[in-house]
Amino acid sequence: MDELPAFFADFKRAMFRCDAEALAATVTGDFVWELHAGASPDEPAGRVLRGPKEMAAEFRRRKHEWTGVAYEDVDERMAGDDLIVQTFVVSGTDSRGERFRSHAVDLYPLRDGRVAAKRTFWKIDGPGPAV
Repeated sequence: MDELPAFFADFKRAMFRCDAEALAATVTGDFVWELHAGASPDEPAGRVLRGPKEMAAEFRRRKHEWTGVAYEDVDERMAGDDLIVQTFVVSGTDSRGERFRSHAVDLYPLRDGRVAAKRTFWKIDGPGPAV
């Protein structure tokens, strides 16, 4: 399977629109988003969001708190039949007014024709964004 499944485009549209209902149609019932960082020492491996409502809320927060966000060099490919690997560079200004730039990798395991998880890894160039 070399081409990305059609539902992945629907997933991304819903994600960027912060549309929990549309996200629910593209993710599994046990969907989790493992973020690149935690908000406290209790989350050293990153904060975990569960379900489409929490995912949509996080994107709304970022749209409110981050400005000038740009995604560059986006590459998406299948790794076998059940994993999408996405790489990109993201930059912008965070809620503290500080610029950030990061090389990122998102892993999207697929199950039953839906996205089962979004596992995010960032290699931050300089100060990272406020989480």
